[in-house]
Amino acid sequence: MRTVKEMLSLIWLPLFALVAVAAYYLVWGILDLPPQEEVIGLAEHYFDEYGLITVFVAAIIEATLFVGWYFPGSLVIVLGVVFAGRDFPQLFGVFAVTTLGFFVSYLFNYFVGKYGWYRLLLALGLSGPLKKAQKQLTAYGPRAIFFTFWHPNFGTLTATAAGILQMPLRTFFIYMVVATVLWNTFWTIVGFSFGEFAITAVGPKVVVPVIALWIAVICYMAWRKKPVAPAQGGKEKSGKEE
Repeated sequence: MRTVKEMLSLIWLPLFALVAVAAYYLVWGILDLPPQEEVIGLAEHYFDEYGLITVFVAAIIEATLFVGWYFPGSLVIVLGVVFAGRDFPQLFGVFAVTTLGFFVSYLFNYFVGKYGWYRLLLALGLSGPLKKAQKQLTAYGPRAIFFTFWHPNFGTLTATAAGILQMPLRTFFIYMVVATVLWNTFWTIVGFSFGEFAITAVGPKVVVPVIALWIAVICYMAWRKKPVAPAQGGKEKSGKEE
């Protein structure tokens, strides 16, 4: 049987996602911010008024450490794709400027970690998540970038942790580019295929059940995993010596 501490170390990422989603909507309710429909209408207005520059600025904000936690992950690219409709040049533009905006923010987060500026944000509750992100990078190496860049908010933590651990900039940059392009392609397809329903998909009605399923799968796999049997080499060796 695994201890509670071991289980928490396995499910920290989905748990953190759940807490982040809950905190986001709690702040939204406390500040009495407008409902999602009004926000989407406002975003569409700015998109029509200023075009891709709106998407670019919003992408930078969404993928910036701490600031991005006030935006539901991947909302920018999904909204941009939905607003672009079937205008394929516009769709490509949304994909390109969102990807570029994420690049800018991830590199910024990397240098925030590399030069120690992240310490200014530890008082805001990011100490635990950053330590977990560092452990994940230590355990999986640069591959952890692929596991976390599906969601810009997790990507910010990984990028900052990569800087803290002094990962070579060249290595980080290559993995960052590939992971961002792949995941943005995925979200572009989601927005294009499902239209306005995709906007709902980044809301709590879909995100919370997905996170719950994610935790359940991790727990099931941990339960199914058989404990490693003790090595028999010692006895065999001693037998041969006799």
